[in-house]
Amino acid sequence: MGKMYTAWRQSPADSYNIAMRELDRQASRPIHALSLGLLDYLLAVPGMMFGSYFMPVTLSLVGVLLGWKFTLVGLAACLATLAITDPLKHWAARQRPQPLEAPRRVAIRTLVRNPSFPSGDSAQAAMIATMLWLNAPLEGWVRHLLLLIAPACMFARVYFGAHWVGDTLAGAAIGAAVWFVFQGLFSDFLAA
Repeated sequence: MGKMYTAWRQSPADSYNIAMRELDRQASRPIHALSLGLLDYLLAVPGMMFGSYFMPVTLSLVGVLLGWKFTLVGLAACLATLAITDPLKHWAARQRPQPLEAPRRVAIRTLVRNPSFPSGDSAQAAMIATMLWLNAPLEGWVRHLLLLIAPACMFARVYFGAHWVGDTLAGAAIGAAVWFVFQGLFSDFLAA
């Protein structure tokens, strides 16, 4: 807590950044220290399925469930999400966690080289989760399970050392907001 107090004695903007960075490290440290053994392989799925390598497959699965119009609008929403998160990454220039306290069986961290904030994968996961939650032909609690997609991705991204907790929270907020905007803009097209 001493670092956070020291941070507040500096300029307001610097103090805020230092305090938030320290808070983020404290929130992320327990996840970075976890060791889940063989569960790493299972956790790699939500940790990777919203990245650039697998997003075409994820959008194809959305198309199977919701139809081609959602795949098309989903692709546009993905590009909009990238158009927001990528410049923010370079503006914030936040470094990714280095090195993890516990070993990982899947080396996701080695696949990413760009800055950390905000999490693009978490943004895409939240965008897809929001799209599915609002539109999937499912009823009751099963539909609400779709909302777990984003937190699963967020946890995995922090667990594998690709992000801090704050990166994933910001990314998820951006992704959900993007889908709400696209749902509103293209509601007539999607309903037809």
